[in-house]
Amino acid sequence: MTSMDKTVFALSTVFGKSGVAVIRISGNHALKTLNCFHVKKHIKPRFATLIDLYDGLGQLIDNGIIIYFPAPNSFTGEDVIELQVHGSKAVIKIILEELSKIFVMAEPGEFSLRAFLNGKFDLTQIEGIADLIDAETKMQARQAIRQMSGELEKLYSSWRQKLITMQSKIEAYIDFPEDIATERNELEKVNGKVQALVQSIQEHLNDNRRGERLREGLHIVITGEPNVGKSTLFNFLAKRDIAIVSEYAGTTRDVLEAHIDIGGYPIILSDTAGIRESLDPIESEGISRAKKRSCEADLRIELFPFEQHCDINCNTVNSDTIYVLSKADTVIDDYDIKISGMNFLPISILKEVGTGRLISVIKEKIEEKFGYNNNAPVITRQRHRNYMQKAIEHLQRFSIDNSIELMSEDLRLAASELGVITGIISVEEILDSIFSSFCVGK
Repeated sequence: MTSMDKTVFALSTVFGKSGVAVIRISGNHALKTLNCFHVKKHIKPRFATLIDLYDGLGQLIDNGIIIYFPAPNSFTGEDVIELQVHGSKAVIKIILEELSKIFVMAEPGEFSLRAFLNGKFDLTQIEGIADLIDAETKMQARQAIRQMSGELEKLYSSWRQKLITMQSKIEAYIDFPEDIATERNELEKVNGKVQALVQSIQEHLNDNRRGERLREGLHIVITGEPNVGKSTLFNFLAKRDIAIVSEYAGTTRDVLEAHIDIGGYPIILSDTAGIRESLDPIESEGISRAKKRSCEADLRIELFPFEQHCDINCNTVNSDTIYVLSKADTVIDDYDIKISGMNFLPISILKEVGTGRLISVIKEKIEEKFGYNNNAPVITRQRHRNYMQKAIEHLQRFSIDNSIELMSEDLRLAASELGVITGIISVEEILDSIFSSFCVGK
């Protein structure tokens, strides 16, 4: 846990050559930064001021911008000084050395931790900030911004408030237990609200883990027999030569991966060994891994050779699989070919036929499975699931046939589990795991 009486500082941009570097100072004594660098100008709060910064010997370090954010109207809720200087390694190093003489270097995520402890954000919003920093695609950024806006906090807090309201009604009978018999109807109403809340939480949990998958990346596997063009398609989608392409069967023996962006969605694309019977123990291991990765994938692209499409015998339709006829160099359009009632998409990487449509189909499949079909908030972390599941367990034990004390306790415990998600109650045991994933300076 951070010591709130200390003033901390950190570089908030990447250390290295850049046009601008940002250094933050937060704490009760942040204004001492002015004395540290011998700043004589009047610094107007929330205005950018051009200043010269001098070291302890009076030597000019750099000229840059300083902005002062007085508490409590700052990111951390404390006095914050932001220095914007030239992104020179030498300049950054000198400034950090000067600051270390009077302040303490911030730990990873300490600025965000202070913002949480000062009530500027709840834990779900803080996690949204971390996700936005890590976002590499448009959809990841969109999800993070929605969480930063507090949509999860609003949902979980509304559920918690309902439980508190119900608990207060139940506890009203603790001092007057003789009134229970006459107020049976009221207890039935509370029970109905409890069951409705359980259903709402379960529906929220049954979301196909869309939020977590979007954060981590959606797994797509290219599969098929040897020499059907899997590695060629893999390199095409990855936009670089990763897999070795040859005319010899069994060239790809292990699972190869590439992180790509399709329609703003993060994709973990896997190229796998050709599926066939093999006596080679190394190739057999690769085939085993290919089958395992295919079963675990969110989507599969299964390739069949175009020249043998009349002999294809594939009777099982899988909605998570895109069926492709590869090496269709003689095809002049990208219309589906129906085989045994199934749609196959012909493509030719060489002739650039069908590739654009394949990408469109992949995007459609992804949006169908994981896209935002409504404005409902999505769960982004397993931590949220764990506490909601515990809350459901407490609510499922709730019964108006139990004693008043047990009814009240079940509601209190359920509300407490929901409170842990947002950080309303004491959550010191989980703070380290959340904030340790942040970069220094955030």
